[in-house]
Amino acid sequence: MRVFLTGAAGPLGRALTEVFRERGDAVVGQVRRRSGIGVLRKLGAEPVMSDLMRARLLADAMQGCDLVVHVAQFFDFWAPQASTFHAVNVYGAENTLAAALEARVPRVVYVSSSLTIGEQPGFWGTERTVHRGYTHTAYERSKLTAEQAVLRYRAKGVEVIVVNPGLIVAAGDSGWLGRMVYDFVTGKRRRTGDAPMGWIWARDAATGIALAADKGHSGSRYILNAETMSTHEFMSRVAKVSGKSAPGVMPNWITTTTATFSTAAASLFGGRPRLSLDEARFTTSGFRVDGSHACAALGLEYTPMSRYLPNIISSYRASAKLLAA
Repeated sequence: MRVFLTGAAGPLGRALTEVFRERGDAVVGQVRRRSGIGVLRKLGAEPVMSDLMRARLLADAMQGCDLVVHVAQFFDFWAPQASTFHAVNVYGAENTLAAALEARVPRVVYVSSSLTIGEQPGFWGTERTVHRGYTHTAYERSKLTAEQAVLRYRAKGVEVIVVNPGLIVAAGDSGWLGRMVYDFVTGKRRRTGDAPMGWIWARDAATGIALAADKGHSGSRYILNAETMSTHEFMSRVAKVSGKSAPGVMPNWITTTTATFSTAAASLFGGRPRLSLDEARFTTSGFRVDGSHACAALGLEYTPMSRYLPNIISSYRASAKLLAA
């Protein structure tokens, strides 16, 4: 099988490339930066340098592919321009599906997020959950809109499967979660929130996506979530592995107050706020989703966090030493 993969140089994209290549599939990987070309070549994939706004180039690169997996996204809780969320997450997804349609690729797996499940507070979200009707963050809104947009392509003859992974734990993550882990490992962060979150290892998420590509039904969604715990519990595990004291819990009212002042100061003086309002909303509300259906329907098996977290933490400690050198 020949697979076209967007966001191929990111943490999840690299894990997916490895999974597909180990199965013997050919991978054509879309990257935005030249540094990603070398990364993909080392993994045995064929890199294509393009951004998601160039649908014509995407369609050309997809020629002869049997499957498109759309991973590329903007995952954060702040951006210098708020329109970035919609531009990357919605327009990027629409361009990818339009390119797949033009290139006559029959099947697309859209990698969304568990944040779009939208379960009511205190309840667990499943594949059958009806969204609560309101969103907490610009990221969630953009991914929810993108899901609706890509599923409309089923009416045009494209098979579309949606997967909704929880927070993906991976080495070399320069995004929001990676920064949080790095800040704790290097002593820059000492307190965390206590809202529930869903967590999954990048390798397990990649395996689940590949299984969804093989066995998933068009129009269906599959939640990929191995363990549910608060950020405080997660960072306490990070602390135990990295030999540090457990973090303290930041009360929700302090989180909200800090975010209000931090965002106001950032708007006056420029730059990224220390804690954005969207991040505060996310970390105080959290999410609960059930990832067991993917096990029953796809045959996915989750890896306990205790088995992969030590290697993840070692990678962050090593990068900290390199930066300090």
